[in-house]
Amino acid sequence: MHHPQIVVFERDGRLAQALTTLAETERWTLRESRQVEPCLRLLRQPGPGVLVVKVVKPAERDLALVEQATWQMPNVPVVVVGDVEDAAVLAGLAWDVGASYALFPPLSRDLLPEVVAGLMRSAIDKTFPVVKSSP
Repeated sequence: MHHPQIVVFERDGRLAQALTTLAETERWTLRESRQVEPCLRLLRQPGPGVLVVKVVKPAERDLALVEQATWQMPNVPVVVVGDVEDAAVLAGLAWDVGASYALFPPLSRDLLPEVVAGLMRSAIDKTFPVVKSSP
């Protein structure tokens, strides 16, 4: 079985820190990237995964990564966490380029891990479906 992984694209490490306990508890790999190409390479690895992208101003580079990731790996759900003033506009842009979720401050401490855990469990179920035997 390929190890499930959470890939975090951000500049400051805060989102990865917020997901560390979840990754350790579930025994999922947590990887961080601050550059687009290495991030995309991580997502191409086999196995279930979730991408978390922190979008900051200027948002074009971060949204372009979301678009590339959803185009190249359509089975990898993407969570956008906004750190900009106009949340409604950014949410619309994030969904336009393929994000599964768009979250904005103020965030409760548990919201991001809950969203990522749900998406990861769904991705694992799709990758490794449980086969039920007939009676």
